[in-house]
Amino acid sequence: MALMICEACSTAQNFSILRSDATCQVCGAGEEFLAPISDAESDAGVDRTDTVLLADDDDELRETFRLWLSGDRWDCRTAADGEAALHALDADVDVLVLDRRMPDLTGPEIVERLHETDFDGRVLVVSAYEQDTVLSEDDVDGYLTKPIRRQTFVETLERVAPAENDADEA
Repeated sequence: MALMICEACSTAQNFSILRSDATCQVCGAGEEFLAPISDAESDAGVDRTDTVLLADDDDELRETFRLWLSGDRWDCRTAADGEAALHALDADVDVLVLDRRMPDLTGPEIVERLHETDFDGRVLVVSAYEQDTVLSEDDVDGYLTKPIRRQTFVETLERVAPAENDADEA
């Protein structure tokens, strides 16, 4: 069995390496949307590690994001609700990936309370809801609307992550 990511619906799934007609078990997308996890692990040329906190109440999506970031570049932490996310934030977290709607505390409530933590990193919101005035570009460093593809997620996270000079100054 090989672990693959469906870039159409953002889920990680096991596939038999003997099958030549692989399709996504969730959305039915063809094999052109399936990428081996090992592709996400190859971060050639990256010589630093950033810590990312993945805060989303969807267990499968949170695990998919973690798998997308597996490798040498990212050290991943996870939180399944807003309260856990707020407690997991500290000075070691470089980027908070945040869902807007979670139990206990919502994304906007967490952003509003960031000053209560030791967190001094960047915030990337990944949500099924469009950006609005409740959580605007003035509040966060990036915003993606679900569903998203692995490449879009990783490229946006890399763009949002503090530059190496920023990380050295912290």
